[in-house]
Amino acid sequence: MDWTEYFNAQAGRPPRAVLLRALDLRADASPAPPGTAIDLGCGAGTETRHLLAAGWTVHAFDADPGSEVRVRTGLRAAEQSRLVFHRSRFEDLPELPAADLVYAGFSLPFCDPAVFPDLWAGIRAALTPGAWFAGEFFGPHDEWAGRADMNFHDRGQVEALLAGLHVVGLVEDDRPGQSAFGPRHWHLFHVTARTPTTCAVRSGRALAPAEVVPRLWVTVPSDPLVLWKPTR
Repeated sequence: MDWTEYFNAQAGRPPRAVLLRALDLRADASPAPPGTAIDLGCGAGTETRHLLAAGWTVHAFDADPGSEVRVRTGLRAAEQSRLVFHRSRFEDLPELPAADLVYAGFSLPFCDPAVFPDLWAGIRAALTPGAWFAGEFFGPHDEWAGRADMNFHDRGQVEALLAGLHVVGLVEDDRPGQSAFGPRHWHLFHVTARTPTTCAVRSGRALAPAEVVPRLWVTVPSDPLVLWKPTR
């Protein structure tokens, strides 16, 4: 895939709704100030810049040679100081820092399937008590399913990956749609989940059961790859 062409096609889009949803849920759950976030596969930097503007410290990861310049362009000095950029492939990631939020928008499926279990274990280890995960997995009906360099998971496998987290949103989308490069069939799982809080861990209190959220978001077919938009 030509990532430069893809990033150019994505220029000007708003932050993805799965991240905005996680931020809203975090704000509703506690008055905690912005903390440390990880953006895996930050690409053009839309979500990284949104987090920086909101006061977060962000560790942004991407393998594309031009990604850091795209992310840093236009940032204020205070935002620059809170951005740590890591140029790295998923297959070569260092140990991730402790984080209050991990965002992986449409990026995890591009990890080599042989390495994905280690990548996911690293993400889980980075999430501090009460931290949030927001991102997507691709399902087996996706048009790209079967590519040897990508990973795909059915619903049961996604639920297994999320075991031990409080799953606030797990929305499956299996339909024809649009991408930045034209029509394709999407099979996606949009995930918003939270780790147990320190109090829950220490008390041994059982986590609330996973809440499979109905379709709170609707598709926006005119905006390629910005698949979801809040209806409220």
